[in-house]
Parts: sequence; C-alpha cells; structure tokens
Amino acid sequence: MRRLYHLCIAILIGFTLYTSAQDNQELRVKQLRVRLAPALELSLEELQLALSIKVHERFTGASIIADDGEQSFLGKIDSTVAINSIFNKVGRYGSEVASKSIWNKVGLYGSEVSMYSPFNEITLSPPFIVRNNKVIGRLTVNDIVPGAVDPNWLKIFYK
Repeated sequence: MRRLYHLCIAILIGFTLYTSAQDNQELRVKQLRVRLAPALELSLEELQLALSIKVHERFTGASIIADDGEQSFLGKIDSTVAINSIFNKVGRYGSEVASKSIWNKVGLYGSEVSMYSPFNEITLSPPFIVRNNKVIGRLTVNDIVPGAVDPNWLKIFYK
C-alpha cells in the first residue's frame, strides 16, 4: 500500500512538472511572438538573410580551440577562401584529410568516437568557440552541452 502511495505521489509530481513546463513554454512563445512581431512580417527569404547576417556577426573570425588539455588550435570560422578557415576544403583546418581538421572523420578532432570531436554525440569535451578571448560556445552535435553550436548547421552559412 505504501508503494502505491509513493507511486501516485511520483506520478502527480511528474504531471505537475510537465504541466508547468508546458505552461512556461506557451508563455515563452507568446512573449517571443510579441518581441518578434516586426520580424514575423518579413518574408522567408528576408528572415534567412537576417539569420545569415546574425550568424556571421556572431561567429566570423572566432577560433576553434580543442578541449584536449593542450588547447590545440583547430582553425577559424570564416569564408571558404580564408587560409585558416574550417570551411576551406583545401586548407589545413578544413580539409577532410588534415590532422587538425574537424572534418577528418578518422582524426582526433573529427571522428564520431573521439572525445575532442564536435561530431561525437556524447562528448562533454567538444571544441570551444572563442572570439575576442571569450568562449562564446562549443562546437558540437551534442545538444545537451551548454552553448552547443552544430558544425553542420554552421557550415550552411559559410558556403
């Protein structure tokens, strides 16, 4: 009988937390709609351009630094022609075969199983994104890492 009581209490608490989270989500959406009212009048093309501008303002020029104990430099977030860019396919940091490239699928910094790779879905040590000597995020597909920025998503803006 006591176990049943505890189970009912746990279910009630869980339901209350779930309902509260739903209410908070709905409130956040309403507040965001008010803040974004002018932007919501833009076309999809204008919104895409605005997002691209915002992404470039935030990330262009930022360095990618490995969380490997040595703070290995893994390149910069920049255009596909910039020499140190992680998006320069023939560069030291953007090539699929370079040892310090996050795009090297068998390398220390690009493998899906390496703890230092942004592509390891469970790593807690993905590379830092550093701009103006401040960490502004972590380059990772692991969305539970605070400040996670998916490298595949970011790549869309630097083609």
